[in-house]
Amino acid sequence: MKYVAVSRFLILLLAVTSASAGVVNSIPGGTVVSMGLPPINYFGGGPKVFGPGITWSSTNAVNPFGSPAVFDFVGTADFGTNGQWTPGAVSPMAYLNNTSTFCGVTDSMTFKFANPVAAVGGFLNYYPNGSGPTTISVLDALGNVIESYQLVFTTSGGPDTGQFYGFQEATSEIKYFVLTDNYIGITNLTTFGAAPTPEPGSLLLLGSGLIGAIGYGRRRLGL
Repeated sequence: MKYVAVSRFLILLLAVTSASAGVVNSIPGGTVVSMGLPPINYFGGGPKVFGPGITWSSTNAVNPFGSPAVFDFVGTADFGTNGQWTPGAVSPMAYLNNTSTFCGVTDSMTFKFANPVAAVGGFLNYYPNGSGPTTISVLDALGNVIESYQLVFTTSGGPDTGQFYGFQEATSEIKYFVLTDNYIGITNLTTFGAAPTPEPGSLLLLGSGLIGAIGYGRRRLGL
């Protein structure tokens, strides 16, 4: 019986490990969330709320060496040898508009989800000749890093090129999606598996159940 229990545990462990897909290049069944709301071509650090309770913000709110980050942007984004995203060819984007190579400051932009998701990603491009790494990361509700990945891809240098990158987890635990440094840009933000919002009634029932359980425990302990 001991060996059977151990075998079942190992099978369960392998199932849980394989369920967490990690870095992905597509999110089948995902929902593309367009930024596409006023003000068009916003420059600054936000915050800007769009879609189903998604908040965009950036540390590059004021950039003395160039332009601040942009949100819901439909202009030209320059990624050096990785080419450009051109107006009209790429749907509204968020664009960091900064690299630590030139100004010595590493900036990032963050998508925060009101309801945590199981998967998130998007069509990305970045400036590949920066001195520091370009990273994408997902964090849980406590700000702990679930996974992080350094972008190293290069494109043909043609216009409107890039690659899809994101993360897929076994459960809806992704609260933050963070993109860091080197003019990183994202369009076609894609999510999957948003955690449901608890009904007010269920929260009341849960609360009353906990109170009842506490009261029962006190009676058992003679308190």
